[in-house]
Amino acid sequence: MDFGVPKEVRSDEYRVGLTPTGVRVLTNAGHRVYCEKNCGNDAGFPDSEYHACGAEIVFSAEEVYGRADVLCKIKAPTPREYDLIREDQIIGAFMHLLVAPKSLLGALTERKVTTLCYEEMTEGDCAPLRAPASEIGGRMMPQIAARYMETCEGGRGKLLIGTPGVPAAVAGIIGGGVFGYHAALTLIQAGVSVLVLDADFRKLQRLDRDFLGQINTLISTERSIRKLVSFADVIIGAAHKPGETAPKLITNDMLKEMMPRALIIDAAIDQGGIAESSRPTTLSNPVYTVDGVLHYCVPNLTSNVARTASRAHSNALTPLLCQLGAASEPLKVVEEREIFRSGAFIVEGKILHPPLHELHHQKRANATTSQEAK
Repeated sequence: MDFGVPKEVRSDEYRVGLTPTGVRVLTNAGHRVYCEKNCGNDAGFPDSEYHACGAEIVFSAEEVYGRADVLCKIKAPTPREYDLIREDQIIGAFMHLLVAPKSLLGALTERKVTTLCYEEMTEGDCAPLRAPASEIGGRMMPQIAARYMETCEGGRGKLLIGTPGVPAAVAGIIGGGVFGYHAALTLIQAGVSVLVLDADFRKLQRLDRDFLGQINTLISTERSIRKLVSFADVIIGAAHKPGETAPKLITNDMLKEMMPRALIIDAAIDQGGIAESSRPTTLSNPVYTVDGVLHYCVPNLTSNVARTASRAHSNALTPLLCQLGAASEPLKVVEEREIFRSGAFIVEGKILHPPLHELHHQKRANATTSQEAK
């Protein structure tokens, strides 16, 4: 099978879809891997490493797209890449199709693409491709919170870990999944007071057990969230439901009850965000203020540690690519195996995920209505 690794073109995206180590595993298994020139430079992987691991270095995205049966990307294709997509390709990426522009859905369906939406691929209770990004993102919370609580960044001017005679900051985490768990872990290690909310009591039990009672936990309700935002210095939004957009748990009226210059880190922004006031930002311009509350809403925040993130992602992805490459009929594997089927929202151009199918038709109907109104 022919795999392709194009250079990411989205703003502030420094990760790469496959590392040289992943390439070596695939080439040793008899597959060809085409890597666009400089695809791994931003993550610290020069072309020489890819070449030494058996990759063929090509000099344009057109060539990668033109040769690959399976594209290994990090983010979904951008409009400038739509015309490069080959019919019947398999494209793997963090697609987030439920919040994607209709132009992307149009490009994928028209070209009869099969998608592997990494963030949605699950097997049992395990999400092997989403988990590494969630673990890294959660572990980045202390450094992000510490920076944007600083006075010069518009924050509260509080030292995250406190100092003798002055208490540490209070961090509230909404969502006790993988991201919330690792955020709690590193914040506790930093000496921060942590409160975790989740609607799943079993997750709260695990947090209490694993952290030996060092964190406070509370069932997530509208009332408990409203109480939390009234006193926390930092709110981390990590609530996520597979196959759905993020629930809107922080309403606009709650912002008025928050501490002046408090910080919301909406880590669910790639699925629409848990705050009504959230909108995507970039690593180059990560924060904005609404009603005196700072919002950090960077969908690809792990791109800021591109080498670590790329290696962790590639470690999880490579075994799955080997399974796909070993199949005589890859699409049959995609349709039959849970780990692939769960992420195949689109197969050969047909939208199979019911919520996405409904959303796509709704967008098309709204566009038609808008045109008729004009």
